[in-house]
Amino acid sequence: MKNVKVLAVLLLVAAIFSSCGLNKMIRDYGDGISYTPQVNPLENHGGEVAVDVNGRVSDKYFHRRAKLELTPVLVYEGGEKELSTVYLRGDKTSGQGTVVNRGSATSFAINDVVAFEEGMEASELIIRARVYREGREGDITPLEDRKVADGVVNTSQKVDKGQDIALAPHGYEKETLVTRSASIYFAYMRHNIDWRLALNRKDENQKKIEELTDFLKKQWKLKSVEVNAWASPEGEVAFNERLSENRGKAAETYANNLFRRLERELSVEMEKPELKVTAKGEDFDGFMRLLNASDIQDKQAISNVINSQLSPAERERRIKDMTIIYAEIEKLLEPLRRAEVVVTAYEPKKTDEEIARLSTAEPAQLDVKELLYAATLTDDMQTKLAIYRSAQEIFPQDYRGFNNAAYVNLKLGNAEAAARDLEKANQLAPNNAHVLNNLGVVAAWEGDLDNAQSYFEAAQGQGARVNYNVGILMIQKGDYQAALTSFAGRTCTHNVALAQLMAGNEAAAMTNLECAPESASVSYLKAVIGARRQNNNMVFENLRKAVQLDPAHGERAKTDREFIRYFNVAEFQEIVRR
Repeated sequence: MKNVKVLAVLLLVAAIFSSCGLNKMIRDYGDGISYTPQVNPLENHGGEVAVDVNGRVSDKYFHRRAKLELTPVLVYEGGEKELSTVYLRGDKTSGQGTVVNRGSATSFAINDVVAFEEGMEASELIIRARVYREGREGDITPLEDRKVADGVVNTSQKVDKGQDIALAPHGYEKETLVTRSASIYFAYMRHNIDWRLALNRKDENQKKIEELTDFLKKQWKLKSVEVNAWASPEGEVAFNERLSENRGKAAETYANNLFRRLERELSVEMEKPELKVTAKGEDFDGFMRLLNASDIQDKQAISNVINSQLSPAERERRIKDMTIIYAEIEKLLEPLRRAEVVVTAYEPKKTDEEIARLSTAEPAQLDVKELLYAATLTDDMQTKLAIYRSAQEIFPQDYRGFNNAAYVNLKLGNAEAAARDLEKANQLAPNNAHVLNNLGVVAAWEGDLDNAQSYFEAAQGQGARVNYNVGILMIQKGDYQAALTSFAGRTCTHNVALAQLMAGNEAAAMTNLECAPESASVSYLKAVIGARRQNNNMVFENLRKAVQLDPAHGERAKTDREFIRYFNVAEFQEIVRR
């Protein structure tokens, strides 16, 4: 009985001492364990928030039979996110966790990653701790929550909606040249025009002359009237030169007579430029093209013989000899004995003023190119949109009216309306580079970064330049070096500066911001850099400008942990209250 009583007393004493040890850990928790975050506030990179905290247990704090569970928790208005629990245990315990030796300080690490959610900007990272004696897991004591870090900086995700948006080309030409031509054929070694010649009587050649005549009757403004004349290459060179000159003169006379006849018929005086006559000599190249395209069985041998002759005279003799051996050769030479009359005229155009007026008053009076061009004649975005809506109605099978309406809506910040138009444009023109690029922009704005990247890659495969848009995606995905690679050659924009800042090159970021067009986002990013430099004047001057340009930036700044050290500063509070 005495032994039993002694044992009971010893157990009671041990329990008391053990309880005292745990109570001491509970009481001294604030001094016994320290937490040092590697980054405070935390930061969102690529949609993920990394928690990296170094912990340290002081010597003589940890009870040798105690266990401690440490759970980092990100607490914010929209909820809370628990991260992986870290386990510490005394050197007289077993199981998982870092062993803490009593009598010496022990270091440990808390590392985890949590997906970023809206609202986390204004959050707190706390450590929730629970302590218990090994074997008494049912008797757990929660320790006081310890705040470790304040909020999440979300600067990396604040890209500017400045993507390159693709406007489909209207295709309208302010100056369109139209050319018509007809040939007159001549007999062997002759330069007089003989309309009874078989080639001149052929229907297709007669039709060309009729088309040229009808073209001149339109009385369009003429840019040039030319006559080019040739001889076939089987004669002597000097003779062929003179022959082509004479044929040119004959065709010149024909052209002048044609103009005079039309002036009488139309009772007008036709304005025409000086007629240019060019004698081109013998048409050897034309002969070789016809020979190679012919059905003559020995054409390759004939070609080799002719091309092997060093002197033009010998070459011409060989061609003439071939006409005796091959009757088909003469047929090839006949169409080379010709003069060509070439007329180039300016197609009549509406003035820009007429096009602009009709695009809103009577859009049906314009063709699709004119209507799409009309939208470029105004800076008013609503007028542009109305013109593209008319194009959709009048030319419903042309994707450009839909794509370009989406372009305007994206410029106006209306992604939902743009998406509807782009869906139709994509149906009309699948795999079109302009449409794919713009679908990528819409996806990026909606936060669907993977889909946006797929669209941009598809657009690039169709020849679109999408590097800048891909660079913006890379910022949002947290790959800042890839973003800078995509941005190569682009300067003076908010997004280039943002990528540089995130990559750690603050000076380069500031250089780009200084030359970037003034905007609320540019001024805000300057204020962020000012806060990181602890330059109060830089913060207040640029933040004030950002809020003046866009009051929404004042609301953003109120919870933006980039400015956490200024939250209680009167001048900061005055700016964000606007």
